[in-house]
Amino acid sequence: MTTYNLEMKLFKSSKFLIIILLMLMVGYYLILKKDDYKDLKNSPVASQSDSSSPKKSSAATKNKIAVPLDTAKSADFLMGKFNPAKDTSFTLVDPEYASGGDFYLLKTTYKAFMQMFYAAQHDGVKLQIISATRNFTYQKNIWEQKWSGGRIVDGKNLAKTEPDHQKRAEIILKYSSMPGTSRHHWGTDVDLNNMNDSYFTGATGKKVYDWLCANAARFGFCQPFNSKKMRQNGYEEEKWHWSYLPLSKYFLEQYQRKVHYGDIKGFAGSETAEKLGVIKNYVLSINKDCY
Repeated sequence: MTTYNLEMKLFKSSKFLIIILLMLMVGYYLILKKDDYKDLKNSPVASQSDSSSPKKSSAATKNKIAVPLDTAKSADFLMGKFNPAKDTSFTLVDPEYASGGDFYLLKTTYKAFMQMFYAAQHDGVKLQIISATRNFTYQKNIWEQKWSGGRIVDGKNLAKTEPDHQKRAEIILKYSSMPGTSRHHWGTDVDLNNMNDSYFTGATGKKVYDWLCANAARFGFCQPFNSKKMRQNGYEEEKWHWSYLPLSKYFLEQYQRKVHYGDIKGFAGSETAEKLGVIKNYVLSINKDCY
């Protein structure tokens, strides 16, 4: 009986010790995560900015950004034919940095964006992701909603007002990519704050855009669709659209080699892709600083 009582005491003591060890491990993990958060928020990159300077960031500053080693991607990836929620190279964006839903980015892009976010916050500028990775299916839904008249474009139901497929596609292409041709497929591009030009002509939006023009390149980001005065073809200017260049420039180069017009299919109006030269005139018609 004495032996039994002794064994029970030892068992209870061991159980108590295990619980204490588990609590210590959890506490240590939380401390590490908190330190990582502080390091990111207070990092030299995140805390230094040059918003006081009217000069825009030079493209040369892109050389300061570390180039990722794993940049080789398949044609399916480049065309958005995957699920970012199930791809371990992607991560879910924390609601602190986003508004409007669940967004995913490549982990490298996300880390760079968070550094930019805190630098902007330090200067009194709020950056908020309102769109990020969009796979083929997501982009197809956007495109076909506009194609079929389910979503009004410039106040018009294009299915009724524009029977010519090529002209209908050109109208949609002012601001929306064909599925399989969007930079948003890559996990490198984000839309920030507001997708209306009027926002960026107001005081708040202008402050945001001026800050991005002056500072974004230091964190690896560029505006692919700048003023049409600077590009011959392509989408209209999108002041809200910013791309993580250390990755996107490699994906763009691979897109030219791996994706062909025969691959751009599987959605309404796809037959117009080659006629409109969407690879040359849209995918490649970007800000020269984004190459």
